[in-house]
Amino acid sequence: MSDQVYTLLKENENKRLKKDFIYDSFDEMIAKEPELIPYIKDFRIIEAPGKALGSYSHEERTISINKRLIERQLLVNKHMIAQEVIRHEMEHARNYKTLHEGKDDIESLVISCALRSIAMKKGLDRYPNLDHLNPDFLLMETKMNYTTDPGERLAEIKAWKYMVNLLKNQRRTKDLLDARTMLYYSYIRGYRDNRYFLDSPTFDFLMSTGMFHNAKWLKKRIDQKNYSFETRITYGLPVTYEELDQKVLEKVKLQKRKVTK
Repeated sequence: MSDQVYTLLKENENKRLKKDFIYDSFDEMIAKEPELIPYIKDFRIIEAPGKALGSYSHEERTISINKRLIERQLLVNKHMIAQEVIRHEMEHARNYKTLHEGKDDIESLVISCALRSIAMKKGLDRYPNLDHLNPDFLLMETKMNYTTDPGERLAEIKAWKYMVNLLKNQRRTKDLLDARTMLYYSYIRGYRDNRYFLDSPTFDFLMSTGMFHNAKWLKKRIDQKNYSFETRITYGLPVTYEELDQKVLEKVKLQKRKVTK
């Protein structure tokens, strides 16, 4: 496989995680995504306490990777995790780019809701007359609804999909299994069984953050469109029990564990 990101991963197998590996991985990724450069003005490695393995600042357009916390991850390839975190934060930059472009596709619409607090502050709000929300309060509510945040879900899905594609030629390695497992959990993230049907994460997010008109408008659009399972599971839209139970496993090429008595 000629991909230099994969080559870096293989060359550093069973070695300590070093800053050069993180910097080199980012350089290789961004070299193939030059359209993201205006949205990533700086790339930093930090070593600090906390919970976030990485972060993206919309204000500074800066990615920060927390090497200390990545090194503390157990039972997984730390180099693989480092590359996934880099990719995750790059996807946040892509989301910001999508917000600026203001297109009318479903991804753009979902992102405009996920980043509405940022959009309000930057004069990019597509719904200035809806709900009359305070941007600072909305930002706080967005952070409180991290699990169902469609922007976070999308960044996680795309990052783990990237890692699965990077590793797919390995077929049966632990790294590939771990990546597929994490991709599975990324897809089902935020779906909740209310005993009657599955609450979708994006609608939960909109209702919990007070974006009631956005939820109503998005529902109307979904009712008018026949979105595929791929689209619905990616953007946190309604899916059936069967789709969540079986089709996600099929999608990531995993098998359901058999329960033994």
